[in-house]
Amino acid sequence: MVGAAFRIARAEWTRHHRDVGRPWLGRPTVLIASLALTILLGALAHVLGRNLASGQTVPRSNLSILTIVTFVWMVWRSSQLIHLRFERLHPDFLLTTVPARTAAMGLLGFVSARLAVSIALPTVGVAAGTALGLRSPVVTVTVLISIAGLAALAVVLGTTGRLAAHLVGLHLVRARFYRDLLTVFGWLPLLAGWLLIEELSVSVAALGAVFGALPSAWFVDLALVGGDPALASVRRGVGALGLLVPTVPLLTAMTIVLARRIWETTPVSSTESHGSHSLVHDGWLEQLLGDRVSRPVRTVARERWLMERRVPRGLLSTGYVFVVVGVFGFPALLSGGPNGFLLLIAVSLGLAVGIAFASVPIGTEYRALPMLFTTVSGAQFVGGLLLAVTLVGVPLVTLITIPVGIVSLVGGIQTVFIAMAGVASCVCSGSVALAVGMGVERYDYVPVPSFFTDVPVFAELGRNGFLRLGVIFGVVLLANLPAYLGNAPLVYEGIAAVGPPPLVVQVGSLLVTIVLATAVSNSARRIAVRRYQNYQFD
Repeated sequence: MVGAAFRIARAEWTRHHRDVGRPWLGRPTVLIASLALTILLGALAHVLGRNLASGQTVPRSNLSILTIVTFVWMVWRSSQLIHLRFERLHPDFLLTTVPARTAAMGLLGFVSARLAVSIALPTVGVAAGTALGLRSPVVTVTVLISIAGLAALAVVLGTTGRLAAHLVGLHLVRARFYRDLLTVFGWLPLLAGWLLIEELSVSVAALGAVFGALPSAWFVDLALVGGDPALASVRRGVGALGLLVPTVPLLTAMTIVLARRIWETTPVSSTESHGSHSLVHDGWLEQLLGDRVSRPVRTVARERWLMERRVPRGLLSTGYVFVVVGVFGFPALLSGGPNGFLLLIAVSLGLAVGIAFASVPIGTEYRALPMLFTTVSGAQFVGGLLLAVTLVGVPLVTLITIPVGIVSLVGGIQTVFIAMAGVASCVCSGSVALAVGMGVERYDYVPVPSFFTDVPVFAELGRNGFLRLGVIFGVVLLANLPAYLGNAPLVYEGIAAVGPPPLVVQVGSLLVTIVLATAVSNSARRIAVRRYQNYQFD
C-alpha cells in the first residue's frame, strides 16, 4: 500500500506541476524571493535567540500569535492543494487499480510534500538563526521538530476540513450559496469583533494572556526546549508532542473515511432548480406605467431585475462604490458640514444603483446578444436598463436621504434638493455606465467564476474593467462637484459675506448639479444608443 500511495503522490506532483507550474525549485524569481525570506526570518530568529540568551524578556504572546498565523496559513494552503487535486482526480479509473484508502494516502502524501517544499527554506533559516542566537546546536533539532509537527497537524486538519466541506456541499442544496455568503460578508464579524474590542478597551496584555494560554504556545516551548531549559517549559513542550500523537493519526483516518464516502456514495446534485419566469406577463410594472412605456422597454427592465436576483453580479459591484466613499469621501467631508454628509449619502446611493443595474451591459447579456440585437432596438435596450435603474434608485435615494436629512438637522428645502440631486446622479451613473460599457468589444469578455452561482459569468480580465469603473466614478463626481462646493461651509459662508445668503448658494449649486447631471445623462444615453446600433460581431 505504501508503494502505491507513493506512486499516486508522485503522479499528482507531476500533474500539479503541469497545471500550475513548478515550486520555487524550478522558478528563479520565486527562488530568489524564498531565499530573501529565508535570510530575513533567519536574521529575526537570530535576534530573538540572542535576546533570550542575554536574559531579555520576549513576550510569549507575540510568538504565539506568529505561530497561529503560520499555522492558519499552512491549513489554508493544505486545503487549497487538496481541493485542486481532488477536483481534477479521476476516481472512476484510479479506484479500479487501488483501494480508496491508498488513493487518499497518496493525496495526503502529495499535500505534505508540496507544503514541505514551500516551507523548507524558511524553516531552515529560522532553525539556523535561533541556534546561532542561542549558541546551542541542539535547538536546531527542536525547532525543526516543532515546525514539522505543526505542519503535519496543519496538513491533516486542512485536508479533513476541505473534504468535510465538499461532502456537505454534495448533500446540501445551497452549500455554494452559504460559502459565497461567508466569503463576501465574512469580514464583517471580524470587523465588528475588532470594533467591540476597541469599544470595551480590552488591553493588549489581556489578549496576550489569551494567546499565551492556547496550545499554539506549546509549540513555542517545544522549539526552545533544546536551548537553555530556563527559556521554555519542558512540560508544555511534551504537551505539544502529546497533542500531535493522537490528533494526526485520528485526522488522517477521518480524511480516508471522508474520501471513501465521497468516492463510493452517489452524490446529490448541489444545484437548485428555479422555475421559469415570463418576462412579458402583465404585472405591477404594467399597472404602474400602463401604455406610457413600450413593452420591449418593460421587458428589458424586468429581465435585468430577474438576472440580478439570480446572480447578484451588479449588487456585488456596488462594493467598489462604498470602498471609494469610505476611503476618499468621508475624509473629504470633514469640513463639509451636515449638507455635505447628506449629499455624500445621496450621491453614493445613486451611483451604486446605476453601477448595479447598468454597468457591463455586454457581459451581462453576453449569451443572449445575437437574439437581443435582432429583436430590441438601441433606444429600447438603453431605455429598459435606465428604467430598471430609475425604479430602484428613486425610492431608495428618497426614502434614505430625506429621513437622514431630518435627523441631521439639514434644512427642509436643502434636503429635498439634495434628494433630487441623488436621483439625478442615479440616472447619470446609469447612462454613463451604459455608454462606457457599450464600447467594449465582445471578444474582450471571457468566462470567469462568480459568487452565488455555478454558471460562469463573462467579464474583462486585467485592469480595463477597473479603469472603466473609474471613468464612471469620475464623470458622476465631476457632475456633482458644484453641489459639493456650494454646500461646503467655507464656500457658502464666504459668499454670504459679500453676496447672496447661504440658502441661495446651497440650493443654486444643487440646481446646477441637477442640470449638469441631466445634460450628461442625455449625452451618455445617445452615445449608448449609437454604440448599440453600430455594434459589430467579429
